[in-house]
Amino acid sequence: MKDQKINNGHSENFFGDYRDFWWNQAFLDLTAERLELRKHKTMLDVGCGNGHWTRIMASFIDEKAKITAVDSDPRWFTENKELKEHFSKTGISFDLMEGNAQNLPFPDNSFDFVTCQTLLIHVPEPQKAIIEMKRVLKPGGTLLCVEPNNIVQSLTKTSLTKNDSIEETLDHIKYRLIIEKGKKNMGRGDNSLGDLLPGMFALEDLKNIEVRLSDKAIAMYPPYDNEEQLATLKQWMKGSSWKSNTQKDIDFFSAAGEEFMQFYFEYQEKYANQGDHVMGALQREQYHAAGGSLMYLVSGTK
Repeated sequence: MKDQKINNGHSENFFGDYRDFWWNQAFLDLTAERLELRKHKTMLDVGCGNGHWTRIMASFIDEKAKITAVDSDPRWFTENKELKEHFSKTGISFDLMEGNAQNLPFPDNSFDFVTCQTLLIHVPEPQKAIIEMKRVLKPGGTLLCVEPNNIVQSLTKTSLTKNDSIEETLDHIKYRLIIEKGKKNMGRGDNSLGDLLPGMFALEDLKNIEVRLSDKAIAMYPPYDNEEQLATLKQWMKGSSWKSNTQKDIDFFSAAGEEFMQFYFEYQEKYANQGDHVMGALQREQYHAAGGSLMYLVSGTK
């Protein structure tokens, strides 16, 4: 199965401006220094989307490096004028083209540095994608994959959930786990793949495997007026944080198995007003949470 069917526009649809606040610059600076990224003269970003990660990583490699970015969604490899213009202005050599992470269109040993951000969680066969990224990596080159554990967010507390009962907490976790099961059954990836990345690297005999955790958190607290919080609120208003995409959820439940459907309908009835509670708390300036996430940066050399 091609990952084109899975990834269409996910960077744009789910993140928008919010993506610009995913990282602390000091953390990226230190990571790039420790991985000695400046020595690399050729870079491939796999599943580049709108090019957010491409631009970030390009700032850390050799200033005369040649950069290539691929994506399987035509929206990104044919219509991404903003990304092309960015590199045109910087004078950096840049190619944007179609490419499937599980079957990259390059010969062996093509790049000094191969990277991806939140790609493998959407790929049906992530191990195959890692094999492909290693294949096109030059001996001694660096592979850097950035992937999350998204399930953990079901356990993070907010001002609204701090007094939830054990049963309520288990309901939310069970709901998310069933969606994840259905997602995998549909061949649409694993949202918590980050936990498994070091072992997946080891299976392909990558060397010098190192694991880091992003130090970024976007804390939400009144009056919600800094740039990060405003971008987060804008993202939430699109519906990804509290407005359930019912059709999507029910499809995932169906794919998980008929035995889960009763729980789906019970959950929808029991927590039908959950989104309204969040919205109301925000309007009253009574919502707050630390905003942490679990994002792994796993690197290795060929």
